[in-house]
Amino acid sequence: MFIALATQAEKPPNQSPATAIVYADKFFQNGNIITVDENNPTAKAIAVYQGKILAVGNKEDISSYIGSDTDIVDLDGKTLLPGFIDIHTHPILSAMMAETADISGFNHQSQDEVIASIKAAVAEKNKGEWVLAYGWDPAILRDLQQPTLAQLDQWAPDNPLFIISQTLHSAFANSIALEKAGVDKNTPDPSGGYFEKDTNGELTGFIVEVNAMAKFTKATPKFPKSAYIYLLTKQFERYAEAGYTTIVAPGLQAMFPQALDSFRQVAEHDDSPVRTFVYPTHENFKQQGFPSTKVNLQFKILGPKLWIDGSPYAGGMAMNQPYLSNDFTKNKLGISTGSKGHLNFTDQALIDIVEQYHRQGWQISAHVQGERAAKQFLDAVAAAQDVFPRKDPRHRMEHNALVTYTQFQRAYALGVTPSFYIDHIYYYGDALTELIVGPQRAERYMALNSAKKAGHHVSLHTDTPSSPLGALRAMQVAITRTTRSEQYQLGPQEAISVEDSIKALTINAAWQIFEEKSRGSIEVGKLADFTVLSDNLLTTPAINWADIKVTNTYVAGELVESDTWSWRKLSLLSQTAWGLLFN
Repeated sequence: MFIALATQAEKPPNQSPATAIVYADKFFQNGNIITVDENNPTAKAIAVYQGKILAVGNKEDISSYIGSDTDIVDLDGKTLLPGFIDIHTHPILSAMMAETADISGFNHQSQDEVIASIKAAVAEKNKGEWVLAYGWDPAILRDLQQPTLAQLDQWAPDNPLFIISQTLHSAFANSIALEKAGVDKNTPDPSGGYFEKDTNGELTGFIVEVNAMAKFTKATPKFPKSAYIYLLTKQFERYAEAGYTTIVAPGLQAMFPQALDSFRQVAEHDDSPVRTFVYPTHENFKQQGFPSTKVNLQFKILGPKLWIDGSPYAGGMAMNQPYLSNDFTKNKLGISTGSKGHLNFTDQALIDIVEQYHRQGWQISAHVQGERAAKQFLDAVAAAQDVFPRKDPRHRMEHNALVTYTQFQRAYALGVTPSFYIDHIYYYGDALTELIVGPQRAERYMALNSAKKAGHHVSLHTDTPSSPLGALRAMQVAITRTTRSEQYQLGPQEAISVEDSIKALTINAAWQIFEEKSRGSIEVGKLADFTVLSDNLLTTPAINWADIKVTNTYVAGELVESDTWSWRKLSLLSQTAWGLLFN
């Protein structure tokens, strides 16, 4: 039973000071409340005081917390849940990519449409200005042909052109962009990436993996600081509108100093519409400028991000068996016959890095797609645990495309926890089955139920901007495992229940960032961070969840509205000309 806090703030008639109770600032009622609390799974009302949950139960049982100044929130039959947690997203990239030319397979139907969008973006620029396009995706648009350098030059004869793939792990650059970035045929390939060359040793304009792409992001023009603040403010509001109250950013990069400084200013602000946790990149971890002692409910540094292997759609997934060899993998994805992907570290280098951060008490976030990547990372964690045992490190494996049940069992024993990029099933399941890894491996892609059976607190993410924001879509796919075309149901044995899908976006995600005592379920004393949906997930079939809308988001009991930071936006516009924001 909830024990009332002692106060004399406001008392009902005839109530003595000794029995005075706190009255709620807000009282939510008249809806369906999914608490994600195993001891009290549903409720009808919530009392909130100073941003935290004061009481949960039936209206009649907790109505004594309603005072004369309590704000009554009528849910009008809607469903309230703990605020969704986006456990793996990229806010800076999302903010910036929202201002590039969209060429995604989500919004285009053919190669002709994509090329038309690229040419339209070029036409809008003055001679010499950079043209950035994002979303090149042959795994969704099967007719996309890899452009030659001559074609790239023809599309933008007077402008540096940089086209980024939807996965963010490969790109194309025309001759002017190559020159601006200082890349020629003699430029050495960086670790874990390369600048593709033809049989004559000449550059083709195709760039693979993050370290190679970094040459171009450093060369492209930067927004002024005020513009980054504006763009990040808009992006944070997009997270809130999508139902998220906490976001986690693995791989926060320091290649944009103004963006990083602006990110801190936005994320740490008390009025931010979402709470933020970050894993800066390993390469720049010590240079990020974030204090390691920064720990609070709003903003926290968790540890470094490591890329153990690469993208499944850029030939980088380190697997036990090779990619399928066909025209699609060879000519559209640029994957050589017999390739099993690549690892970005030697075994010993990774052991040294993991041990360093493990000893220092950090939580490591590791990009892991293939079985070989999982083995290498788990070997490194095992070595670190041998020399410096930690009881509950909760190091994270991100994405987990082809990680096996045996590896999940080993991960559990080592204190490593998995988060799944389930949209691979939805958007890329057809291509995975038919062209990339084949039906047998596609059936065990994103093996959520195997991880659950191994004892894990599984979570789900959409890796935005790699795929659009959409907590309900991710949950639906985890339940149905149906591809976007509805042509395949991949590995129904790896499906999870409705209840487990809800946990994956709430309490399990909170647990993975050591915040299960502050958020992730609706329990007394936790943060009053809520997501309100138009319909009840427990009574609406998952196949109909596309029709369910996020109607409201609450952080610390306060409704997040689109004009939450209107004062900040107005201030920005007074600091910089509108044209500078999007130049």
